[in-house]
Amino acid sequence: MTSAQFGELPLHQEDHVWLCVYSPDGKTVAVGLYNGTICVYSTSDWETLWTFKGHSDYVKRIVYSPDRNQIASGGSDRTVRIWNIHTGDCLHVLTGFDGEVNDVAYSTQGDQLASACDDMSVKLWDVRSGECRHIWIGHSDIVFGVVYSSNGSQIASYSYDNTLRLWSTETMECLHVLRGHNESIKSVAYSPQGDQIASSSNDSTVRLWDASTGECQYILVDHTDYVYSVTYSPNGKQLASAGRDFTARLWDTGTGMCLHVLQGHTHYVQKVVYSPQGDMVVSASSDNTVRLWDTATGVCIQTLTGHSGTVWSVDLSPQGDKIASCSYDKTVRVWDVHTGAPTRHIPSGHTSPVYQVKFSPRGDIVATCSGDMTARLWDIQTGVCHQTLRGHTWIVNCVEFSPRGDQIATGSYDCTVRLWNVNTGTFTHTLTHDSWVMDIAYSPQGDQLASASNDYTVKLWDVNSGEGRHILIGHTSNVFGVMYSSNGNQIVSRSYDKTVRVWDIETGNCNHTLNGHVSSVTYSPKGDQIASGGQDGSVRIWDTTAMTCLWSLSGHNGNVTKIVYSSQGNLVISASEDKSVRVWDVASGQCRAVIQDFQDSVRNMTWVESYGCNYLVAGCKDGVVEMWQVLVDEDRCDVSLRWKTTNGELYMKDATIQDVQGLSQLNRKLLKQRGAVGDPAHTLREAGKKAAAMASVVSKLRITPDTADVESPAITSSALTKDLEQTFEQKFQQAKDSLFQFKDSLFLNVMAAVEKNNQ
Repeated sequence: MTSAQFGELPLHQEDHVWLCVYSPDGKTVAVGLYNGTICVYSTSDWETLWTFKGHSDYVKRIVYSPDRNQIASGGSDRTVRIWNIHTGDCLHVLTGFDGEVNDVAYSTQGDQLASACDDMSVKLWDVRSGECRHIWIGHSDIVFGVVYSSNGSQIASYSYDNTLRLWSTETMECLHVLRGHNESIKSVAYSPQGDQIASSSNDSTVRLWDASTGECQYILVDHTDYVYSVTYSPNGKQLASAGRDFTARLWDTGTGMCLHVLQGHTHYVQKVVYSPQGDMVVSASSDNTVRLWDTATGVCIQTLTGHSGTVWSVDLSPQGDKIASCSYDKTVRVWDVHTGAPTRHIPSGHTSPVYQVKFSPRGDIVATCSGDMTARLWDIQTGVCHQTLRGHTWIVNCVEFSPRGDQIATGSYDCTVRLWNVNTGTFTHTLTHDSWVMDIAYSPQGDQLASASNDYTVKLWDVNSGEGRHILIGHTSNVFGVMYSSNGNQIVSRSYDKTVRVWDIETGNCNHTLNGHVSSVTYSPKGDQIASGGQDGSVRIWDTTAMTCLWSLSGHNGNVTKIVYSSQGNLVISASEDKSVRVWDVASGQCRAVIQDFQDSVRNMTWVESYGCNYLVAGCKDGVVEMWQVLVDEDRCDVSLRWKTTNGELYMKDATIQDVQGLSQLNRKLLKQRGAVGDPAHTLREAGKKAAAMASVVSKLRITPDTADVESPAITSSALTKDLEQTFEQKFQQAKDSLFQFKDSLFLNVMAAVEKNNQ
């Protein structure tokens, strides 16, 4: 399919696009941004009609009123706003929510508005007065969405409590509680006739319900993973579903039979919509494409390519001749249905590189910080930006969640640390240094924060008051790393003065100075030891109580770039610029194994224990990522290669990945389709895309090596892969290298891409 030259609308340079919705008459398109702005375009010339500013955080839902005179928007800022589409005025701001507003829906007549909220409530509003008419309470968890029946007499609400509830808009009573799903419900739709309800869930099923009795008519079980979206055909005889199993499916609503499996996407299918005539289904996918399908045959008619990120949402114009799609690549694109040619390209998003990614303690939110002076909080399942943290005046290079996950700290080149409320996105305190802030760390109890700076100091802060507790002075050069011990009594700091210093939290005194070991340092799992690696190639193990050196281990011929303990703490593993990894016995100080198959210096690694097996994952300067299985007993230590990437060469300039060892033919094909292998990249952006594609396949797909490629048995467990991902994420948080080391280590970039793609 050929691509036309894109026209660009410059309004979205500042933020990501999440929503795009056609008006009922197709004359306008409303676009919602993560920063809370709503832009309305004329579809005749794509000029901007209105820019609605009022939401202070991202817009989660936009709906047009049936008469096309209004737009209602629900936001993460805990408000609903009603806008006049002709004047651009905000008519009402609906408040009183105790959580984010996830969904809004107009009644058929347009005189009422229903809202769904994180506070577990459903509210009914009078559109003319802006007053709340009723509050429905009954759900026991976040209410994800609301849908009106076709005649407006019912509202269906669906929740993370695994239930649907049907409410009467006349008597205001709860008519039915629909139970049956085993996990949270992702999408609900009424049939056009209003007699049937479809629901999809994370339990991999779709259920069809009788809207009058609340009884389950059919359970559709063919999907093998989460079902993200369901929608009825215009005549109600078909239902389309979109799944995490890379497929969309068409169902007969009268029999519950699967009519067609729409196969072709190579990643999650996020959403499906029918054309107005019902002869076509449009699907949006995380493989960056939009596909058009014939509903009679299930054949793919068109594949629309051009997005460079997950396509979150699609919408068809009422005439059925245009498709609007929005993507993680920060753009909205408008396509001609008949030719497949793109007619508009609307860019948006982060305007500078992302320097660090961190998961929240519960793993449901990921934080990113960027050179565009912002940090962002993302929902890990949906990819929605919860908060955009603005306030820094230069690069934000480090970010850290508190242990409870309710607070987040950001460090910046503007010489400040800012503390933010995760739920509201408001900043509570500004902590200052005299030079760049290079690293931050919360104490295990979460009551203190340590910050390391190029002003040669480490500062300890009270996170509740924002007041300084201690200024740790002693380093004679930039301090680029800081880490708390497991019990929170000590802090270890690293500096370019080639020392590691151990500080007492209570007194602020420096208890010990470890000379020459600045390259890498880590605490043992119990906190009773510190292992450090030096530029002289030696590894030292220290007793944290007496601060005596237990072992000085020699063997490496170059700088020790990374050092980690095994899960039990009985082994220390060191990586070096001499292109080797060594496994040391903590009790005896003996070197148990040496891995020397690397073609370049090993820059980062992590130790993984899963299903009774030990794995070592190492990343090299040339971009190669390798995973080794480590078998240890009293008599021997055997190390065997499980899988690796080859010829990565992902530097700042050129990039290419020629082949992958240890992956199945299917995964190799997917790598090529997603752009991870093939022609060399000539820019850092292209290299980053290839790294992200590689990380996506390595982290997301089942690792099923061809036995011809590697001698070791195949790793076929997707559960193991998931466990490895989670451990990657946890271990990656402990990698506290300097900004320059960060830029120079592709493995860190790959691991960041793994976390970015885990959504």
